[in-house]
Amino acid sequence: MYSFAQRSDFEVVDEPLFAHFLAHSGADRPSRAEVLATMPTEREKILPAMQRYEKHIFVKHMANHLEGWPEPLDFATHKHVLLIRHPRKVLKSYQAHIETPTALDLCYQHQQCWLERCEIEGWPVAVVDSDRLVAQPELSLKAITNWLGVAFDPCMLNWPAGQREEDGPWAKYWYQRVHASKGWETAPETDTLPSVQKRFLPLVTDMETVYESLRVRALN
Repeated sequence: MYSFAQRSDFEVVDEPLFAHFLAHSGADRPSRAEVLATMPTEREKILPAMQRYEKHIFVKHMANHLEGWPEPLDFATHKHVLLIRHPRKVLKSYQAHIETPTALDLCYQHQQCWLERCEIEGWPVAVVDSDRLVAQPELSLKAITNWLGVAFDPCMLNWPAGQREEDGPWAKYWYQRVHASKGWETAPETDTLPSVQKRFLPLVTDMETVYESLRVRALN
């Protein structure tokens, strides 16, 4: 999102379905009360946030935010990019704020289902591997912009440190690293993964199967 926010021909929107997801699912999040107090939960009030721009619009979602969404056709004219990350890394990130993450939180099945829905409907859909994106940001961003049909802009590689106006209320919990950065900090791909508590092994094993099926589709 921060990369596309640097472009003069794009506007960005940060997780406009989040309040709907929280209200529908009852999911626990550290920003739950603030999100529900400040963001709309009704489809009729959410959709205008994705339709009011004259430029290209980059809308960041979590795949599980579609849980209970009444009309998938609302996204029929979008181009869909699924950003994937190894389940052990996602689990570690969630455990910093949620005691017992679930399959709903990790949302790999939601990504897989949305990929299948896009393919059935004929909607443009691509997969991007986050490890490769971090290891080779310029090459990966060129692949993404080429797939989207827009020119790559080198400005996408850097941004000012600190928060953005578009950040949601959850940014103070999840965006510390990007706020401290001034652009992509490349890191080599590695086979070293976080350890997993025994109680989470069945969950991670199931999600790894879905992750690998998505990863072979990655365009970067």
